[in-house]
Amino acid sequence: MMEMREWSRSSLSGQVAGIILAGGASRRMGANKALLSLNGESLIERTVRCLEQVCGRILLSVNDPDSFRNLGVECVPDRYPGQGPMAGIHAALTASDRTWNIVAACDMPFISPALLGALLRLAESGHGHGDSASAGQEAVIPVIQGRMHPLLALYRKETAAGLERRLQEGRLRMTDWIEELDALLVPEDQLEALMGCSPRKAVFNMNRPEDYVEACRMDAEN
Repeated sequence: MMEMREWSRSSLSGQVAGIILAGGASRRMGANKALLSLNGESLIERTVRCLEQVCGRILLSVNDPDSFRNLGVECVPDRYPGQGPMAGIHAALTASDRTWNIVAACDMPFISPALLGALLRLAESGHGHGDSASAGQEAVIPVIQGRMHPLLALYRKETAAGLERRLQEGRLRMTDWIEELDALLVPEDQLEALMGCSPRKAVFNMNRPEDYVEACRMDAEN
C-alpha cells in the first residue's frame, strides 16, 4: 500500500473517524470478502491499517462482530438491518464523535492513505465552497473514470439525519442521497495532482471471485 506523503497530510489528520463497511452478505463472492487474504493479511486488516494512518478513531460497521474481535476496533451494528451500505454508514456516523468521517468499504484492497489525505485537505480548505469547509460542505467524494465513489469518501456526522429519514422511508439509492447533500465531487485529474499518481488503483473493488484473482495479481506486482 502507498505510504502517506507529507503533501497529503492535513490538519484534520488524526481528528477524523474512519468508518469501515464490512456488513455486506458477499453473495457474489461466495465468501466473506472482509476475511479474504491478500499477501498474508485479510482485507479488513489492510483497511484498518490504512485508515489508522489518518484517523484518530476506527469504527467497524458489521453485523457479526465475533468474526472481527481480534482487530481490537469498535464494532457498530446496523440500526436498520438488511438495508445495505446506507444503514452501515448511518449507524457508524451516529456512533461517531468526530465532525468528519472517512467511509471505506472493506472490499477495496488498495485504498491509499495518499487519496484519503487528499480528501481531507479538500475538506480542510473548503475548496469550491468559499473560504471554509464549515460553510455548508457535507461530503467530499472522488469521481474516477466518470464514476462517483461514495463508499470511499468523506462525510460530516450531521449527514446521518438525512440517512435516517431515507432508511425509515425505504429510499435506499445512494446516488439520490448524494444529490441531496452539499457535496464536493472531486474529479480524477484534481486527485491525481494532489496525490502525485493515479487514484484508479485505490478504488479497485472486489465483488466476484475473478476480482479477487485480479487483486492477488495486482498485489504481486508491487
